[in-house]
Amino acid sequence: MLVALRFIVASDRVTYSVVIAAGAIHDHEVRMLLVGSLVLTATVAHAESPKPPCTSCTLDVPAAQDEPVPLLVVLHGDRDHARTTAVRWRAAAKARGWALLSLECPVAERCKGSWWAWNGDPAWVAAQVTAVQQLAAIDPARIYLAGWSGGATYLGMHAAAWTEQFAGVVLHGGGRAPAEECPQRALPAYFLVGDANPLHYLARELRTWFEGCKQDVSWDLVKRGDHDKEERALTKAKAIAILDWLAARPRT
Repeated sequence: MLVALRFIVASDRVTYSVVIAAGAIHDHEVRMLLVGSLVLTATVAHAESPKPPCTSCTLDVPAAQDEPVPLLVVLHGDRDHARTTAVRWRAAAKARGWALLSLECPVAERCKGSWWAWNGDPAWVAAQVTAVQQLAAIDPARIYLAGWSGGATYLGMHAAAWTEQFAGVVLHGGGRAPAEECPQRALPAYFLVGDANPLHYLARELRTWFEGCKQDVSWDLVKRGDHDKEERALTKAKAIAILDWLAARPRT
């Protein structure tokens, strides 16, 4: 009798099927095959999906890493969560072979769902990145930070603090200029913002701050774009274009 196992490897699991080519097969043989496949499932899942470093955060790492990969860290908006924000970037990160860390504003640090309202120490964000560097091979020259809505506002409020670890930032549908002076190192900034957002003036003020600090700025304006159109502007193609823009600007 011939028995074939077909394994199909997905990003976070292994599925299998048992094909009996001819004859009969004993029950204990089937059990042995299935147990073996389940062991392989657990092994591959563990190898491909390291656990995120924080509660309710998500982490995607390319399955095959021949060399260190870039890392994009994303911050969610108000009344949003890490898992939904990760969806906006996941396809692009996979297409470009990047790792993706989506951070949930830390409830244990007294965050109540809003990054900008929490306004906690940026060192917490840095610590999560450092933890990921212990789990996967990350290119230290290509670590970037992106914020959506309130996450972008928090990012902007602490813009000068990010240069110790990040090579560049993305402000999507939000932003606010910091009180700090210009950063000591380069921090390229990509804005994807709509001029119909009632808080658009805050993003413009942040752009002025970056330009005043002689930073590399890309101003991608969604014309007549309210907050909903800002969100929908981040298509897979747009996200890939942003990743390419960032990749061309490593930390020096």
